[in-house]
Amino acid sequence: MKKILVVDDDQDIFNLVNAALSSDYSLTWASNISKAREEFNKEEYDFIILDEMLPDGRGTEFCHYIKQDLKRPDLPIVMLTSQKELENKLTAFESGADDYVTKPFEPLELKARIQARLRTSHAGEANIMVKGDLRFDLSTQALSLELSGVANAVDLTPIEFKILYLMAKQEGTVMSREVILTEIWGKNNYVVDRTVDQHISKIRKKIGQSQYTIKSAHGKGYRFIKERD
Repeated sequence: MKKILVVDDDQDIFNLVNAALSSDYSLTWASNISKAREEFNKEEYDFIILDEMLPDGRGTEFCHYIKQDLKRPDLPIVMLTSQKELENKLTAFESGADDYVTKPFEPLELKARIQARLRTSHAGEANIMVKGDLRFDLSTQALSLELSGVANAVDLTPIEFKILYLMAKQEGTVMSREVILTEIWGKNNYVVDRTVDQHISKIRKKIGQSQYTIKSAHGKGYRFIKERD
């Protein structure tokens, strides 16, 4: 079941949203930005419903934090707010919001908007994976590294791309050379362990400016981890 984080200081609003969506989604309530950050760091959410005026800040600031600072442009965010002015809507979209719904609202319309947005998001999931400043495009086997807001192409060979993508999908998990060999070259391969080491060494150099890297786990293999923010 997909998880939705609702950030609104009015519990009645959360109760209304929860009544409309809880049969299809798992909802969590955060009454301010501080609690929203805590929840966001604990769980992996598929969607965020976000009020603008919150006790400890603006929803658009939190939206910008998620989309830009945390490098999560793929995470759908809908602003749910009483502010109806065009200027407020433009500010929300500039911060990265994907949709804008004004209060009072029709719960069924909100549900329909969320379902449509998740369908669109899911359609791209099969081809795109984002890990911090790294963006994997499976349709072209291309990797880009975002530096200072600019996406830079990383020149990986097809094998290097497959190895890095395999490890990035299982972030933090130690993968032995044998597992990597089997996943990339198949069970009946005649490739030696040293070949994996050579490819890993080249990948490390090519993504050297990324916040992510591949670390050695002595005697066990390798793991893809976030080294810095």
